[in-house]
Amino acid sequence: MNNKLRGYLAMLGVLAAWGSSYSISKVAMYYMSPFVLTMYRFGFGGLLLYLIGRGLVINRRYVINALLNGALFVVFLNLAIKYSSNPALVSVLVYTQPIFVLILSIALHGEKPTVLQVVGIIMAFSGLLIAVGVYSFDIGDAIAILGGFIWALGTHYYRRNLVHEDLIRLNASMAVISALIAAPTLIINPHMELTLNAVAWGIIVALVAQVMGFLLWFLGVKDLGPVTASSISILVPASAYLFALLILGKVPTEMEVIGSAITLTGVLISQLRI
Repeated sequence: MNNKLRGYLAMLGVLAAWGSSYSISKVAMYYMSPFVLTMYRFGFGGLLLYLIGRGLVINRRYVINALLNGALFVVFLNLAIKYSSNPALVSVLVYTQPIFVLILSIALHGEKPTVLQVVGIIMAFSGLLIAVGVYSFDIGDAIAILGGFIWALGTHYYRRNLVHEDLIRLNASMAVISALIAAPTLIINPHMELTLNAVAWGIIVALVAQVMGFLLWFLGVKDLGPVTASSISILVPASAYLFALLILGKVPTEMEVIGSAITLTGVLISQLRI
């Protein structure tokens, strides 16, 4: 299997993992606060990856990447959902990250994006806005955009400094470091039901969103580059609609269907090489 094909298959897995994570996280938060769920993601996910990778690495580069692609991003995501008047819009605003990735590619690496990449990313993001609707921006929405920028910055840092690292050991180390960084957020809301259902759903979220999602994401970035991987990743909200139907029984609206179709078209356009 060539690297490019492996990268596209990895990103397909990312769509499934992170697309479903919104619904399974919603179920998990019936039993615990978002901040406790964050610790499940980093704590259990890091432990499992540690057992698989048989080791941790803690140095300056790993800490910086864990801060950007781990702790800060997930904490901002939780805060955005908490304070936004329209949590559905948060998922779209977080995925402004491809736009930031494109800008950072130009500013930091001197890359020259094609016209089709620019048009495709703008079109895809516009489709996401149509899919969820735009009502009014608030502090939660601003935090979501900041989360998108932090994720893009972390993607570039990974590409420049850690792209050749062992993926399992890297993600294990990032999860453990992120757990330490994010631990103080438990002060905000430490609630969790002491039931088997609560533990089970916390573990499921850790396995899907943290272990599977992040491993496949960094593999996709490694094989396809940050701009292409990020362009594909903006299909995650569209994927989330499908899993919301399958897991929560929520039927998408007409505008959600139209917006998702525009998003898919934009992503396809961004991948064309003419």
